Amino acid sequence: MKRPIVLIIMVSMILPFAFAGEMDQSKQIPTRDEIQEQYRWNLADIYPTPEDWEKDFAHVEKNIDVLKRYKGKLGKSASNLEKCLRESEELERMLDKMYVAAHLLKDQDTKNSASQAMASRIASLNQRFYQERAFLWPELQTIPEKKLNQFVQSSDYLQQYRHAFDDMVRQKEHILSEREEELLAMAGDMAAEFSGVREALTQADIVFPQVKDDEGDLIELSYGRYAALLESKDPEVRRNAFKGMYGTFDKFKNTSAAAYRGSVKKDIFYAQARGYDSCIEMALDGDNVPVEVYDNLIATVHEYMEPLHRYMNLRKKIMGVDELHLYDTSVPIVAESEVKYSYEEAKNMIIDALAVMGPQFQEDAKNALNSRWVDVFETRNKRSGAYSWGTYDTHPYMLMNYNGTRNDMFTLIHELGHSLHSYYTNQRQPYATANYSLFVAEVASTFLENILMNYMLQTIEDKNEKLSLLDQWADNIQGTLYTQVLFAEFEREAHSLAEQGIPLTVESLSKTYFDILSSYYEGVLVLDEEYALTWSRIPHFFRQFYVYKYATSICASTALSKKVLDKEPGAMENYMDFLHSGSSDYPIELLKKAGVDMSTPEPIANTLELYNDIVTQMEALLAK
Repeated sequence: MKRPIVLIIMVSMILPFAFAGEMDQSKQIPTRDEIQEQYRWNLADIYPTPEDWEKDFAHVEKNIDVLKRYKGKLGKSASNLEKCLRESEELERMLDKMYVAAHLLKDQDTKNSASQAMASRIASLNQRFYQERAFLWPELQTIPEKKLNQFVQSSDYLQQYRHAFDDMVRQKEHILSEREEELLAMAGDMAAEFSGVREALTQADIVFPQVKDDEGDLIELSYGRYAALLESKDPEVRRNAFKGMYGTFDKFKNTSAAAYRGSVKKDIFYAQARGYDSCIEMALDGDNVPVEVYDNLIATVHEYMEPLHRYMNLRKKIMGVDELHLYDTSVPIVAESEVKYSYEEAKNMIIDALAVMGPQFQEDAKNALNSRWVDVFETRNKRSGAYSWGTYDTHPYMLMNYNGTRNDMFTLIHELGHSLHSYYTNQRQPYATANYSLFVAEVASTFLENILMNYMLQTIEDKNEKLSLLDQWADNIQGTLYTQVLFAEFEREAHSLAEQGIPLTVESLSKTYFDILSSYYEGVLVLDEEYALTWSRIPHFFRQFYVYKYATSICASTALSKKVLDKEPGAMENYMDFLHSGSSDYPIELLKKAGVDMSTPEPIANTLELYNDIVTQMEALLAK
C-alpha cells in the first residue's frame, strides 16, 4: 500500500574505490562502461527492454481511473471490497516496478536526461494514481467496524488486510474526508520537490575542489573520496579535505536552508492537516511508536557520554596528540586496519561468517552476491552512498561505492542484510503486508554486521588487528547510535523551532546543530566552527524523524544477534520469523516476538554498556 522502502546507509561511511583485483586504481572516477558487467546490477531482471517498461506505463495510464467504479460501493459487499483491492494491488505493483526501475537507472548516472525523464514521468503517474484512489481509505472508515470484520472473515483475500484495517481504525481520527485526502494526494508531488531540490544541488550541481592526497597528487574531491581522505595519516590531508567539503557547502548554505525550511514546513502542514499536535507525533504514529521512545533514546544516550569521552581520549593517546579535531577521528589506529579486500575476497569472507546462520541463509546470501544484484563500484555521476531497494515482484538491488576497505566489506554485509530481509519477507507475506516498517528496517542490516564482527574477532589473533577491529566496532556504535541520536536531537529541535514560529535560517539551524554537537564532544574534541553546517550535508533530514531508527535498530540487533551467537534456544527460529514477518504487526510487537522490547530503555542501555566494554577491551590490549 506504500512506496517501496529505500534502505540507505549513511553517506559518510562510503569510501571511494582504491583496491587491487577487479580494476586498476585511478585518480579519475571511472565511467560506467569501464566497469566489468559482472560488477554492474542487471536491471533487465525488472524490465528486459525499455519497451516492457513503456508497456506497463501505458497499461496503468489507461486503467488509472478503474477504481472509481467501486466508489460508494465498498461497504455494500465483501465482494466489492475485494475486487477493488485486487485491482488496486495490480496497478500498485506495476507502479512499484516502474518507479524502482526508473530510479535505479537514474541513480547509476544522475546526469542522464533520459533516466531523469523516466523518473519524472513515473512520479507524475504515481501521483495521479493515488489521487484517483484517494476515496479508498475515507470510504473504508465509514464501514462499521463489525461489518468490516465480517467482510474480512468471509474472504481469504481480505484476511491479509486485517492488520491494515485494525490500524485504520486506530488512526481513524487522522484520516480525512475524501476530498481532503484527494487534495493531500495532489500536494504530494509538490511537497517532494524540497527533497528534489536538495538532491539536484548536492548530486548534480555542486562541484568540489581538487585536494591533495597522501602522495601529494591533486585529485577531485567527491562524497566517496571524502571519507577515505579523512583516514589519511597526514593531518594536512585530513584538514584540507574537511575544508574542501565544508567550504563547498558553505557556498550553498542559503539554498540548503531554504530547501530544508520548506521540507519542515511541509511536515508541519501534513501534521496540522491530519490533526496531530506535532510533527514528531505524526511521524511516529504511523508505526504506533510512542513519542516517549524517541525521548528515552536521547535521554539514555546522554547518560552514557563518559564511554564516548573515554574512547576519544584513547584516540588522543594512540595518536600522540594533545588536541583532536572531529575530522581526525576516522584515522585508523593501527596499520592493519588499512588492509584491502578485493570485492571477491569480501564476498568470501561474508559467506564464511554467515555459516552460523545455517546453510539455507548462507546459500541465499551467496546467490544475492553472485547474481548481479549489486552495483559495486563508484562511477562518474553515480549516486553516492549505499542502499538496498527493490519491489515485491523483483529481487532486491544493492547500490555500493566499493573501494576495498574493511569498512566497505561491512557496508556490503549491511546492505545484504536489508536485501535478505526483503527477500524473506516477500517469500512469506502477501503484498499487503510485505512492505516492512523503517523502524525495523535497520535491524537486519546491523544484525549481520554484528555476525561479521564476531567472526573476524574470533578468527584473528594478531593483537593490533584485533585492536583495529574493536576500534571499528566502537566507531560503528558511535556512528550508528551516538551520531544518529545527535541527528535525531537536532531534528526534534529544528521542528520544534519551526512549530513555535521561529524561522529556520542558516544562523538558527547552525546554532542549533553546533550547540547539540558541543553537548556530545565539548572538552574532548576541537570542534571547528564549520561543523555547524553539518545539517546541510545530511540527506536523511529530508525524511522526517527517520534517523532515530538507525539507533533503535542497532540496539535491537545487538540484543538479537547476541541471542543467536550464544545459541539461545529458539533464538534463530524467532529471528527468521522476524525476517519473514513484513508489516504483519506493529514493529515494536514484531521485535518483542523476536526477543527484544524496544519500548523500554533497557536495550539502549545494554548496547551502550557493550560500547563501554569495547573501550575497556581496547584499553586492556594497549596496556599489554
